[in-house]
Amino acid sequence: MASSGLLPPSPPGEPDAWSEKDFGCVVGFLRHQIGITLEPHRMGLLQARLRSRLQARGLASFTQFFEQALRPDPAGWGAQLLVDLSTVNHTSFFREPAHFTFMVERVSAWLREQPTSPIRLWSAGCSSGQEPYSMAMSLAEALPPHALSRMDVWGSDLSLEMLKVAAGAIYNARDVQGVSQARLRRFFLLGRGPREGSFRIVPEIRDLVKFRHIDLRAAPWPVPTDFHMVFCRNVSIYFSDEERQVLLNRLAQHIRPGGWLVMGNGEILPSVPPMFRKHSPSIFQKED
Repeated sequence: MASSGLLPPSPPGEPDAWSEKDFGCVVGFLRHQIGITLEPHRMGLLQARLRSRLQARGLASFTQFFEQALRPDPAGWGAQLLVDLSTVNHTSFFREPAHFTFMVERVSAWLREQPTSPIRLWSAGCSSGQEPYSMAMSLAEALPPHALSRMDVWGSDLSLEMLKVAAGAIYNARDVQGVSQARLRRFFLLGRGPREGSFRIVPEIRDLVKFRHIDLRAAPWPVPTDFHMVFCRNVSIYFSDEERQVLLNRLAQHIRPGGWLVMGNGEILPSVPPMFRKHSPSIFQKED
């Protein structure tokens, strides 16, 4: 008899393939091994996205994925696939613009106070790159060309998929919605031929930013320890209160005395380490 193409029913006592119960092992791995707690409204989306990827690899259930990929190699391709599919990568150019204005003001002051040393800035959790590129564009608008050579802008993310997009610096029309025409003309190259409708960051800005793959839960971090300012916006929403305190303490170790930590406007921080002084609801200064 010809096969119908359907999976056989699961043995008695075992969850059906691709069921919510079958998905439980993946949710547990995300929470305990990666530290990501899925909100209920995102569960179905991850299930659908992950299922299609696993079926393409010939895997027949979430449990099989767990047993064959996650359990034997908790840091392998399966874990990275979960990171890429489960983290929210919503970002945009110049999001929460007051933070970029504040950054430019502080950088201008540092340039006056420290006329020769480099100014280091870090976008921790940069997703597909819009944030560090916005930092670089803001600096290019405000500073004379000779000062730009002293800017050292870093971007990092947990998702290799997003870092690949960031390094390529190519965006579509939806990605650049809200970017002014003046900025589009100055900082983007318009795609032609097969790339028509795309926008690529100009080399002047691309060259200011370096990207690294960093898990903010796993120290040590391969970045400098003397950043003048760190943007870590909307990253701690994935962390428990205890993990959030560890994150803030580690970030403090990478910020120079008098430097600044910028969090997302919507993040709620029950407490911050004592070395930080609150400047505004989302901006904190490390004490000298």
